[in-house]
Amino acid sequence: MAAHVGLSRSAVSRAFTEGASIHPDKRQRILAAAKELGYQPNFFARTLSTPAQRKCSNLVAILTSDFSNPYQSYLFEELSTALQLSGKQPMLLNVKQAEDLDQAILRLSGYQVDGVIAVMGSLPAASFSQCLKLSLPLVTMGRADERGRIPSVQTDNYRAGQLAAQHLLEAGLTRLGFVCGRADGQASIERLAGFGDALTEHRGDAPQVLHAGRYGYSAGFEVATRELEVLRRLEGVFCASDALAMGLLDSCREVANLNVPRQLRVIGCDDVPQAAWQGYQLSTVAQPVADMVAAVLSLLEKQWQGLHSELAAVRVAPSLVLRRT
Repeated sequence: MAAHVGLSRSAVSRAFTEGASIHPDKRQRILAAAKELGYQPNFFARTLSTPAQRKCSNLVAILTSDFSNPYQSYLFEELSTALQLSGKQPMLLNVKQAEDLDQAILRLSGYQVDGVIAVMGSLPAASFSQCLKLSLPLVTMGRADERGRIPSVQTDNYRAGQLAAQHLLEAGLTRLGFVCGRADGQASIERLAGFGDALTEHRGDAPQVLHAGRYGYSAGFEVATRELEVLRRLEGVFCASDALAMGLLDSCREVANLNVPRQLRVIGCDDVPQAAWQGYQLSTVAQPVADMVAAVLSLLEKQWQGLHSELAAVRVAPSLVLRRT
């Protein structure tokens, strides 16, 4: 590249380094030649050769799991897009088990990532202590740190449960149920609490609880098929995720011959893109994903700037989206 434009390697390096001293005309000449040649500098190699106090890879790792739930894919797309627009490059790690987490974080330190976004609501925040030991900037999504050491961003899940209950109660329905996701999932636990408390306050009784064990479509289909007689007795059901609700809907149509919404009202939670598909038109409690992603990037930026006293657990308000179900 340097030989092609007749300039030194250091001049080419400065042209691709933000804030480096180089004449604008020379920078434009180098960038034009790079475009012509299809040249792209190796930013990772450059990071390895940079003095420690100036290392910046622009890599941000996103730790996630359970891609059977479309919300994870939806959230990853939104996070990765926002990171790229801010000049960062997302790096995905799919962590299946809690015991794999420490090893995954150690691998990330080898890549010199600038930060970590952990989208893993079933793992306790203490699982991410390795990040703290390595001084890796970290934000969790889906689970808050009770110790207050790790910043987090979540939907107000308790409020999500309240919104679903209020809508079903206002429709005049009394026999209501809730389909749980993971037994250890903080979001599912909090959504049930909000839903149950709203029912108790209004009528004095608790919802019928159905245990799916997971958040995915197949779990929703299976629990609905297994609990057909329970569903036939209910008038409305709130599911801990949209994927569960869509599985339940298909079981009602294909197995139970149960009409939604005439015989059973169904509400999901998340508002993934598939919820608006014509085949589902699922009523749901929407997670404000754009606001959540903005909050995550803000918390990372504060850590990069050393503003640790401004870190917090952020809760973002959900909203009810009414469709056909």
